[in-house]
Amino acid sequence: MNKTRKPYLSTAAGSLFAGIALSVALIWFAAEQSRTAVAMAGENLRGLALSLSAAVESISARDPSFRNLEDFRSPDMAYFAILDAKGDILFHSNRALIGDRIADRRFEPVFSRGEFSGARVRLGTGEKVYESNAPIHVKGRTLALRLALHTYRTDNVVRSAHIGLAVLVSLMAAAWAMGLFLHRFALREEAHRREMARNEHLAKLGRMGAVIAHEIRNPLAGLKGYAQLLLEKTAAGEDRQFAGLIVRQVLRLEEMVNDLLALTHAGRRSSERVELQTVLEHSLAVISPEAEKASVTLALSLASPLMVTGNQDRLEQLFLNLFRNALQAMPGGGKLEIRGQRLQGKIEILVSDTGNGIDPRDLRHIFDPFFTTRARGTGLGLALCKKISEDHDGEITAESFPGHGATFRITFPAKTPQGPRNNNVAF
Repeated sequence: MNKTRKPYLSTAAGSLFAGIALSVALIWFAAEQSRTAVAMAGENLRGLALSLSAAVESISARDPSFRNLEDFRSPDMAYFAILDAKGDILFHSNRALIGDRIADRRFEPVFSRGEFSGARVRLGTGEKVYESNAPIHVKGRTLALRLALHTYRTDNVVRSAHIGLAVLVSLMAAAWAMGLFLHRFALREEAHRREMARNEHLAKLGRMGAVIAHEIRNPLAGLKGYAQLLLEKTAAGEDRQFAGLIVRQVLRLEEMVNDLLALTHAGRRSSERVELQTVLEHSLAVISPEAEKASVTLALSLASPLMVTGNQDRLEQLFLNLFRNALQAMPGGGKLEIRGQRLQGKIEILVSDTGNGIDPRDLRHIFDPFFTTRARGTGLGLALCKKISEDHDGEITAESFPGHGATFRITFPAKTPQGPRNNNVAF
């Protein structure tokens, strides 16, 4: 992870934590307000019912005939009735119901335990009201006062609290959606900046590569020629060993220059149809002597014909670099396995080795130019693999666990194959 990305991620993580904390706090506050509104609405109805019950009891105590109750009104009251222990209606705000007996027994706790009770019920008209049953005492008798209260005003308070909670949650959801959109946009912008910086870096390397091509490559060719001539004309001995060492080092420098030039060279599109089986078999044949010397077994398994569009030489360079990288990871021998298959319009090639694996701290840097963990490595091999795969509209990734080898996954857009095939090849 580069240095410019770390501060951004730290800031993003801090902002995310703060946003989550603020959102939770606001939603908790709104939910608490809504819950409190419901509780307060119930307490207000209960308090109003107790107040009206006390007023009715006071009037009834002064006039046991209940005549004075005929003019008793309250805007919050739907109706009220006075009942005896049998449920007979001794008085009702609707005089036509006086003398009837009610069917429900919700008033019984008044007589059995002398308790006040209140709950929301639905009337025969369909209206929901708050109904209370309270004990009142008239001329030494205990009667039940049933009050039905309208809940319009309290319901409006509760409804407002619920609407406030819903609006807050909707605004928070919209804010998070906008925040995630902006975060994604910022990530894309950052990726775009990194890509531009990478392209600029590669452009600088390209200019440097041109200088290398003119200023170093030609002298290297001369040095290699003179060293090889010296090697041929020198008798066996220390001088011949020195000449051989010069040739090997010049070849190594020449290989590094070629890799650098290939890395910085702008990839050209090609319409050539390439069968990956041919590329893989040829690449494995090239490294077969090295693998045999290193006691590494080679295995190739392709599920079907794998056709791509690209440059065959560049693709062979990609796989040769991967195979040689795998051989270097298995100095004590092992197995290099290559598997290929077609998945959902793409071709997937897996290159797996049984080496020591890659340190997780190094895994995210292995495709960076000049990054290497080997004393004599140039750090250009895997970077060149990434460049070639991208030039072919492909992608290369790696996964590894230390001590359990590594697997490189290369994907390309697939072309329609000519016919079925199933090949398993061991080298």
